[in-house]
Amino acid sequence: MKKYIIILITSLIISISLISLTIIDNYNKPKVTPIDDSYLAYFVDGQETNTIPEKGNYDVSITCDKGANATWDYDNWAITIYNATQTGTRCSVSFTTRKDLYLDGSAASVPELYAGLIPVTYDSSNNNDIVVADISSEWYNYDNHEWANAILIDQSNTTTKAKYINDDGSFKSGTPVSISDVLQMYVWIPRYKYKLFNVSGATTSAQMIEVEFENSTTSKSSGSQNSEWLTHPAFTFGTTELNGIWVGKFESSNSTSDVKIIPNVSSLRDITIGDMFNASRAIETNAKYGLSASEVDTHMMKNMEWGAVAYLTNSKYGRYEASGSCTSSECEVWINPNNNYTTGCAGDSVSAADSTTCNAWNTSTGVNASTTGNIYGIYDMSGGAWEYVMGNNNKTVGSSGIDFGSIDSKYYDVYTGSSISNGKLGDATKETQGWNGDYAYFVNSSEPWFLRGGYYSDGSYAGVFYFNDYSGDAYSYNSFRVVLSSE
Repeated sequence: MKKYIIILITSLIISISLISLTIIDNYNKPKVTPIDDSYLAYFVDGQETNTIPEKGNYDVSITCDKGANATWDYDNWAITIYNATQTGTRCSVSFTTRKDLYLDGSAASVPELYAGLIPVTYDSSNNNDIVVADISSEWYNYDNHEWANAILIDQSNTTTKAKYINDDGSFKSGTPVSISDVLQMYVWIPRYKYKLFNVSGATTSAQMIEVEFENSTTSKSSGSQNSEWLTHPAFTFGTTELNGIWVGKFESSNSTSDVKIIPNVSSLRDITIGDMFNASRAIETNAKYGLSASEVDTHMMKNMEWGAVAYLTNSKYGRYEASGSCTSSECEVWINPNNNYTTGCAGDSVSAADSTTCNAWNTSTGVNASTTGNIYGIYDMSGGAWEYVMGNNNKTVGSSGIDFGSIDSKYYDVYTGSSISNGKLGDATKETQGWNGDYAYFVNSSEPWFLRGGYYSDGSYAGVFYFNDYSGDAYSYNSFRVVLSSE
């Protein structure tokens, strides 16, 4: 039987609805007193121990029972337990010695693997099958247009979890992933600055955008004139400076209570922006996804976040080479022309007409519909369904069901005018209007919400730089995308 170290939780503490209990070890033995029937157990690389290891190069994962949850404070080397409202609560704290984390040499920030996320790569020798990545070796390479990918599985299903995650919380690298086990798929967009190229919003042709990666500790660039550098605004989330964001690899699907982000299914449509927003926010508190609401923020994609993906797509890390020439898959992302709204499809050409055709996401033709021209990119950003984003004209509710008074302003972008000149630097509106022939129509008081990406019809109605306006109500053509970021 496992030995547990007993922690102090008084009857008064247990009687309240929320407990925030912090135990600080000072890097030696746990300071706990055996009073109540509640326990902490410690494991180092899978072996039980009665001492907390000295502060060092560890990943820490925590599991609690009876509805409690906990986080680890790496700075103070301490645990904080929440909602320990029942006696006999047990928390297991696993310290896993970190392997040397892989760095790809591009200066891209290391992908932040929040609790629940499993890093994956693709086996090019076996139909691009999904495989659990070894984070100590190459699993992404932005110089080679291979963006980092991760998945969420049903962590409440112990059988499914055991396929991909060891008891100590480490990943079972090299394990093939069954697509039927995947609930959501994400792609890491690292923090970057870009060189301003069209501040005035003049009509220009599509071009390579100069991008340089940075991290949240780097002094922000605040350029405002052409040829100056600007840290992309998408990486400032409220008051938090982000190292990057995880973007849904496909349009959302399934239902508002059980959002999936997977290929080869019909996207979730015909619901209001309010329903889309609420469904996106609920992901972080749904236990089966395995995320921690104290660590990660799940939300509906903002207009500025769409811009961050679009600009990286048109950089040397996306559809261009360092020389400014296109990759072998062309500069422009191919349309998803499938009129059944099947996620991850490509047509037979960059602007193929709508049809029932679906060149699947993991085929040699299908990868042309990703932002990188290979399987590591993001799909459905040209065609498929129109995608609502959280970008709005003057906080005009329209038919969205959104209550601006009840949601934090970090979740939406506000535009004070109704012409393209009112676009923001970085959001892929005025700076890139008309690129690749994509439709450009700005939000206004009667149609206050942005739509992005176009839909499955011909190329002029689809594209990464497409934007349009709509009321925010439910419409059978309109879907949405989810983003994960640090809390």
